Amino acid sequence: MKKPSKKNNVFIVIVSLILFFTSSDRKENHTATNSHADHETRENKAAKIYTCPMHPEIIRHAPGQCPICGMDLVEKGVVNSLEKLNLGAIIEPVNETVIGQIRTTKPFWKSILGEVRAKGYISYNPKNIFSISSPYEGRIEKLYVKFSFQEVYKGQKIMDIYSPELLTAQQEYIYLLNSAEEVSLINASRQKLLLLGMDEAQIQKLAQTRKTELLFSVYATTGGHIHQMDNLNELTMPTMPMSNNNSGKAMSGNTSAELSTREGMYVKKGESIFNIIGLSDVWVILKIYPEDVLKVKLGQEVKIISEIAPDNPLTAKISYIEPMLDVDSKFSSVRVYIEKCDHHLFKVGSFVSASISTGEQKGLWVPSSSILDLGNENFIVFKKENFHFKSFKVIIGGRVNDNVNIVEGLTENETIASDAWYLVDSESFVVTK
Repeated sequence: MKKPSKKNNVFIVIVSLILFFTSSDRKENHTATNSHADHETRENKAAKIYTCPMHPEIIRHAPGQCPICGMDLVEKGVVNSLEKLNLGAIIEPVNETVIGQIRTTKPFWKSILGEVRAKGYISYNPKNIFSISSPYEGRIEKLYVKFSFQEVYKGQKIMDIYSPELLTAQQEYIYLLNSAEEVSLINASRQKLLLLGMDEAQIQKLAQTRKTELLFSVYATTGGHIHQMDNLNELTMPTMPMSNNNSGKAMSGNTSAELSTREGMYVKKGESIFNIIGLSDVWVILKIYPEDVLKVKLGQEVKIISEIAPDNPLTAKISYIEPMLDVDSKFSSVRVYIEKCDHHLFKVGSFVSASISTGEQKGLWVPSSSILDLGNENFIVFKKENFHFKSFKVIIGGRVNDNVNIVEGLTENETIASDAWYLVDSESFVVTK
């Protein structure tokens, strides 16, 4: 057998070395590629931030559940530009600045049609409350009204009363007529009957028939609803039941209950028996926030929506502004007189919402979500400087819908956080510029 030559051996060695180095380069490239990919994956995974929709202060770098409410965390966003932060920004005092990447906005100049929104209720007009009293002392023989808020009309018979005093006065008048006494005595007796409650027609009938009437009728002096109460202030200041103990009571007692006045009861002369409440005119009492008091003027147009009939808004004008604030709530009360309204749609005691037009208001505006109310008339915003936010105190002039008017503390060239609550920390409530 022929032995291999030296040239062949050298060629085999060279080929082997080439194959060995080529294989090593491929392994190194593959390893480097995989390492680079793993590094990018870890960076992307670390850059993602997860937060709780209900508790935005919970921040995590991996999916999970909120430790407070148990909701699944959602991805808040990917931090792409943190690598651009310099050391100076990172070492800013944490009690003065907040690093974050949330939505931002800029203040804008605009003329906005202003309005004041208020809540209130419908009440009686005290001018439409009339009293039915007995002009003489006697016993109720017949009662024609049976329950509170029974509707009556003007001239309707309310009750029949037997009065011994009136019966004696009639007999005296008839005796003087039959005896042909002096005219002065007859006129005095006639005047007495008028004072006891008889009218001209009844006295004329008595003079013709010469027969006494045993029962005397009491008529409604005006139309409305019969009501019986001791405190008339309850009519203009309704209160809703607050517990099950008085769930059967409405604004002024149990309005569906029978009247306390019964047939057979005795009444005194001049005693008020019933109240007749007219519902053709009502009051709307609106409660205005203290900061909106100066915006409200007499004669301003008000759009009123009742909770009972939200599809039937009513437009009226401010009739009266009470000169003092409520002692407990510090609200200002505004009255709106509504004439000839449908009391089936605008029931007394029902709650209403209202919007009062205050005209155009020009100024610098920001969304209300970008303002943080610290109480005691202190408001702050978070201005963006590079990659961090700083809290600054501002003075507001009013609110219209979801916009807030900035009087002092901001310019239209500055950038602020759209959602101030995302950047709340305890120090921001103390340190504001």
